[in-house]
Amino acid sequence: MRRTFIVVLFLLLVCFVGCKPKHPSVVTIDPGFDPNKAGTILVTPFISSISEGEDPNRDSERLTNKILWEMLSMRTDHTFLSPEQMRFAVNRSRLDDAYKKFELDWMTKHEADVDFLRKVKEALNVDLLLIPHVYLWFKDEADYREVGTASSTQVGITITLIDPVSGLIVWEATDENFKESVRTEGDRARVSVSGWDRRVDGVTVTGRDMYAAPPFEDVTTLVLEVLIGALPQKGTFD
Repeated sequence: MRRTFIVVLFLLLVCFVGCKPKHPSVVTIDPGFDPNKAGTILVTPFISSISEGEDPNRDSERLTNKILWEMLSMRTDHTFLSPEQMRFAVNRSRLDDAYKKFELDWMTKHEADVDFLRKVKEALNVDLLLIPHVYLWFKDEADYREVGTASSTQVGITITLIDPVSGLIVWEATDENFKESVRTEGDRARVSVSGWDRRVDGVTVTGRDMYAAPPFEDVTTLVLEVLIGALPQKGTFD
């Protein structure tokens, strides 16, 4: 009996581990890529496929750029040039139209014009370009009147290393993640003060609604931590 229990427990454990989501969900690498030879990497501004209707304030660009650069700044194995340096180089080299085409081509065809890449390399003398692309940016707000529902926030990002000479992708990783709020408990009490309705039940001491979808920053951090952690380091390949 005990032996049977152990076997069943082992199988459940294997099943649990096997069913856990994989992060990053996809990683591809060119067999000929040697990160030890990648000295300077230019980080392009985040490319966002999210429509203005879904993201009118362009948080999918602003927040992701900020969090990504903070994480890359902690890496000491490569020299990273910031998106601002790319913007300056594009403006100085009068490549504004070419850059707009580069963004569109990357969103629609997942490819970049080699001539544009070579001009950027010439302007900044970089070994690789790191292209971050956010394709999923969504909040699902649950109806607080329904018992047992939960609001959620989802983010999906792909990070690509590309050779500016050949235009070939040498490394790429994609990840998606989400966070849920506290599940709702049905109708929540409100009080009226000076004509303003204020929700009482469900508000934390910081004033945040625990039933609302989590902030995009929280989920973006989860996704980028995984992706930057997967970025090849110098010294890990012979």
